[in-house]
Amino acid sequence: TSRIAPARFASSSTVATTSSSSGGLLSWLTGSQSKSVPSLDFPLPGVALPPSLPDYVEPGKTKITTLPNGLKVASETSASPAASIGLYVDCGSIYESPASFGVSHLLERMAFKSTTNRSHLRIVREVEAIGGNVNAAVSREQIGYTFDALKTYVPEMVELLIDCVRNPAYLDWEVNEQLQKVKEEIAEAAKNPHGLLLEAIHSAGYSGALANPLLAPESAVNMLNSTVLEDFVAENFTASRMVLAATGVEHEELLSVAEPLLSDLPNIPRAQEPKSVYTGGDYRCQADSGGQTHFALAFELPGGWHNEKEAIILTVLQILMGGGGSFSAGGPGKGMYSRLCKLILVYTLIFWLLTCYSYRAS
Repeated sequence: TSRIAPARFASSSTVATTSSSSGGLLSWLTGSQSKSVPSLDFPLPGVALPPSLPDYVEPGKTKITTLPNGLKVASETSASPAASIGLYVDCGSIYESPASFGVSHLLERMAFKSTTNRSHLRIVREVEAIGGNVNAAVSREQIGYTFDALKTYVPEMVELLIDCVRNPAYLDWEVNEQLQKVKEEIAEAAKNPHGLLLEAIHSAGYSGALANPLLAPESAVNMLNSTVLEDFVAENFTASRMVLAATGVEHEELLSVAEPLLSDLPNIPRAQEPKSVYTGGDYRCQADSGGQTHFALAFELPGGWHNEKEAIILTVLQILMGGGGSFSAGGPGKGMYSRLCKLILVYTLIFWLLTCYSYRAS
């Protein structure tokens, strides 16, 4: 004999014979009663409620393995059906020289382009086939390549991600195409006072590597080519400066796929981080900004992201301070009620304040 599981939803026969019906919204509006809709005040018979959420859920534990060549593999499990994998390199604009200013920006644009094993079109098609999302981001001290998709595709994600980072072809026509887009982004950034302020903070506050521009001038970008890219990657993309991190992935599965693809990276001693000295300073620029004034006040966190405890405290402080911008529809803007905006509005006469943000940079 077969056993029929209880229905999760009321069937038409159940609905028709329900005698405790409240009639629903239409009956309430018309003042009549109807037996076609069951009452929402009573649970459906034979339907068990799902268990309630526990008061505490044990977070996934992070597992870290260091390969013989010094590359670190870190992972953390999660109940989510999705997996996120990233390959991060301790490298950025602080490692650029006057001959390579802007190469980090160009590397970001060249991410997931043609490799020695795949064309750019094939990479796009493979990512589309598994419903994934790829991204690359560059800062002054790190470069990150990420791949998000369902965890059933972890082997494909890891292999494609590592291929794109380790085996870029840097075809001349692709490099030239992305160089043009880099120049367009630099020209667009020149119209963004907020972005210019963040660049000016570093150039005025530091002498040394941290003063290097993340958005190099066009004259420096014109010197970049595939050879500069290859030399920069060969010098900085070494095993001891790379971390493969993943969430939603079993550690053993990640290792089994990644180790054969990464174990032959050269074990080169970690290069000394270029020196930067915080000097403080002042930067002013007269520009046509539509009658608005943009200003920023910055302080140094000694050690930066290497000082983990202080960096976390700074992150919490940033969230507590908040920030936001004004807009005309529906009021002055929700961000204007943050601590940062309210303090400035209370203690100054800036009634035409448009935006106010707290910001941190590595």
